[in-house]
Amino acid sequence: MKKINGYIVAPFTPLHQDGSLNLDVIGSYADLLVRSELDGVFVCGSSGEGGLLTTEERMLVAEKWMEIAAGRLKVIVHTGTTNINDQLALAAHAQQIGVYAIAAMAPMFLGPKRIEELGNFCKTVSNAAPELPFYYYHIPALNGINIPVMDVLKYAEKEIPNFAGVKYTYDNMYEFDQCMRYQNGKYDMLHGLDETFLSGLTFGCESGVGGTYNHCFGLYKNMRKAFEAGDLSEARELQHLSHLFVNVLIKYRGNIVGGKRMMKFLGIDCGPNRIPLQTITDVEEESMKQDLKEIGFFDFCNK
Repeated sequence: MKKINGYIVAPFTPLHQDGSLNLDVIGSYADLLVRSELDGVFVCGSSGEGGLLTTEERMLVAEKWMEIAAGRLKVIVHTGTTNINDQLALAAHAQQIGVYAIAAMAPMFLGPKRIEELGNFCKTVSNAAPELPFYYYHIPALNGINIPVMDVLKYAEKEIPNFAGVKYTYDNMYEFDQCMRYQNGKYDMLHGLDETFLSGLTFGCESGVGGTYNHCFGLYKNMRKAFEAGDLSEARELQHLSHLFVNVLIKYRGNIVGGKRMMKFLGIDCGPNRIPLQTITDVEEESMKQDLKEIGFFDFCNK
């Protein structure tokens, strides 16, 4: 199965102030991402508040991204939610509208505890879209599931014909390296923790899915160029700059909340967050803007 060998952004889901979908924003959003030289979008993942949207809303978001981005950006649809029937519907719909691939994190409520359960979960979802590549989304910090990914690969090799790889959002580079090398690099390992982007490069990773790609993909693009040119000093400086940016995100409740409001500074107003998330206030927005100025964000952000 062909690997992505590129960088996929996890976009936010634009909402009106009343909490309804604001799909009209996706056109200008996609234009920004294309200008920033991103390769695709990971729709309705954690950054996109997918688990807080209805199945119908998620289908509408996926359809809009396909309408706007087809031919310019790969569209990967995340199906993860707590209800397996909703996941199957989302996967089948994704295949119907012709997306590039689907991905799923295991449910955080009554989630799998053994590889047999996790493997069967992945197999069931992937079977709903057999014509599409399927990616397992590993994100223990969010869903609390940390079954060894090597076990997932071994299971998938035998049981999931359309298994493409893993969106690996975790800091265990020991495990990541082994997964990268499994069966001579058979599977696509999408690096998903922006704070360790440089570490991923050192292990030969040439693809990723990132939330902060929304704001400053140039840092990562230039980090890869510096690394490939052997300029490790420059690469480390760029990674440090991304850490300073992440520090601001952490101060304002993380990428899903703070990062979503930051898009307003780039000309893309994604609106509020879904309850129970608490949207950034106007006072916080002004404070956040000042913090971003202090680290030079407006010099290196996407434009």
